[in-house]
Amino acid sequence: MPDPAPPTRETTISEVDHKAVRLRRYIDLVVEDKLSFTLLRAIAADISSTGMRILTDQYLPPKTRYTFTMKQHPNLVCRGEVRWARPSAPNMYQCGVLFVDLAAEDRDRLERFLIMERERAIIAASPAAATAVPAPAEQARAANA
Repeated sequence: MPDPAPPTRETTISEVDHKAVRLRRYIDLVVEDKLSFTLLRAIAADISSTGMRILTDQYLPPKTRYTFTMKQHPNLVCRGEVRWARPSAPNMYQCGVLFVDLAAEDRDRLERFLIMERERAIIAASPAAATAVPAPAEQARAANA
């Protein structure tokens, strides 16, 4: 008698929603500390429906809340709490940020952005994308380069 197939574990929609998307292009951020009236620059490297991983040249202490303004799409302004921080290179830090008080409209915009980025990643990884023939305009640009 053959062995029964091992039980499979299906991925739920909520697990997919929380999975971070590695961004093709970083999102420029302005980080505002309302208590000290300080503005800092950072970039978002990964983003999910619950938070993001940022890179900055300033140490941001865990358990501190900031206002994050995204300068590119999805163009959100949101509050976030630094959950962890660690050095990533000389004079650079990585920080995990948990979104807090994200308005429903902003959450919807973020969800649409994440769906779009996931679809782009799937298309870019497909074998057809690697063998696709460039459009005539792209061919002309390549020839002029």
